[in-house]
Parts: sequence; structure tokens; C-alpha cells
Amino acid sequence: MLSISASPLENTILSLLVVTLILSATWLMNFVFGKIVIGAVSKRNRSVAYEVSSVGGIIIWTAGVLLTLPVLGASDTVISVVILLAGGFLILATRDFTDNWFAGQTIKKIIPFKIGDWIKASGAYGRVVKIDDLYTTLVTPENESVVIPNSKLMSDSIVDRTANGPLSVPLEVEVPAGVELSSVSNSMAGIAQELSMKYSDAGENEPPQIYLLSQTPQKVRIKVLLRITNPAKEEEAKSEFKERVAALHWYRSEANPLTQTDAPAA
Repeated sequence: MLSISASPLENTILSLLVVTLILSATWLMNFVFGKIVIGAVSKRNRSVAYEVSSVGGIIIWTAGVLLTLPVLGASDTVISVVILLAGGFLILATRDFTDNWFAGQTIKKIIPFKIGDWIKASGAYGRVVKIDDLYTTLVTPENESVVIPNSKLMSDSIVDRTANGPLSVPLEVEVPAGVELSSVSNSMAGIAQELSMKYSDAGENEPPQIYLLSQTPQKVRIKVLLRITNPAKEEEAKSEFKERVAALHWYRSEANPLTQTDAPAA
């Protein structure tokens, strides 16, 4: 009985053909997987869809390449080493995704802040408008969007400026000692109350607080805590308060030694 053995060239061609088929199937699986994930998840969360698609693509291609090794005649030792290297590569390649995802789940569970809060974190300050599985989005007072990875948020300190109610905006004013303090306090309280209503959400304004800081024969220092619920208007509220205080008759008086050199401190 005759036996026909393939030549080395034929074996090489056959191996290359099988490898080509495996890689083609890998490319097709990656393409189909990406389309399915992006189509199914992007409507709910686009960033997560693209991250999952990217991580899934890395895993699919790694598996495809590993399948070609036995076809190319790699020994068990070589295959074992490649598998170890591929595992390390997958861990490094998916580290950001897994860190951000787990951090996102932690944020949603312990709720250190919520949508609508004004927070300072990771060098940014703004209003929280979105908390995704991977990223948190802030809008700054300048109306700029800042996207922060959840893992970075969880590793940094977070200052929530609105968690405990309206924001207290400290303002200091120096008043000539000869001016009646009750009149000054009433004037500034009225201005602060109007600004509190102007720069707060409807029905959420709180009365301002006024404190006497120090008193000398020449001047009196008064501190006003303006209470607002819209931190985006903090600087605008400070500026308007100073302008309106500067327009008061006792502050504009020629007898006021502070008129030429001092201005209400914010």
C-alpha cells in the first residue's frame, strides 16, 4: 500500500493558510463584537461602549494569535511563555478600564457626591452633570466640560461645596468708626438679602449673616456671609456686592478716609 506524505513546502503553505483563516476569523469576530457592543450600549453610555469594545478587541486578538502558535509548530514551552506574556499584557491593557469601572461602582454605592453638586476634585471645580461607569463630567463656572476618570476621583480628595446646603460667600467691609453701625448693618443686610435671592434658586435663598470682626478708633471691620445656592455666580455676587456697598452714602462720603484707599474686601 502506497503512502503519500506532503512535502515541507506543502506543509508550510497549509500552515500559512490555516493561520490566515484563523486571523481572518479573528478580525471578523472583533468587527462583529465591536458593532454589537457599540450598537447596544452606546445609546445608554457611549464612553463605556467604546471602552468595552476596545477591551473586547484586545482579548479577541490575543486569543486569535495564541491559536496560531500550535499551527506554526511552536513548542509547549513557547506557547506557555507566550500565554504568560499575553496575560500580563491584558492586565496592563485593561487596567485603566477595570480601575475606572470599579471606582464608578464605588461612587454609585457610597455616593460621595451627586448630580447637581458643586465639587472640587482632581484640579477641577464645577457642577456634576453626569456620573458614568467610567467617567464623571463636571461643568465649570466658565461653562467648560471637564471629564474626570472615576479612578482618579476616588484617589483624590473631594470637596463638595453644596452638600450641606447653600454656599457661604465671605465678604469683608471696613467702615469709618463715626458711622452708625446699626444703619450700616441694615444696609448691608438688605443688599446681601437681595443678592441671595438673585443668585439662588427660587425659594431656596437664606438670610445673610453679619459679624463684627474688629473695631479701632479709625475703622470697624464687618464680615458678611452671603448665602447663595448657585456657586457659578459666586464671583458675580461678590462683585455686585462691592459695587452696591461702594454706592452707599456713608461709603461715598468725603469724610470717609477709606473711600480713596480701601475697598470692600472679598
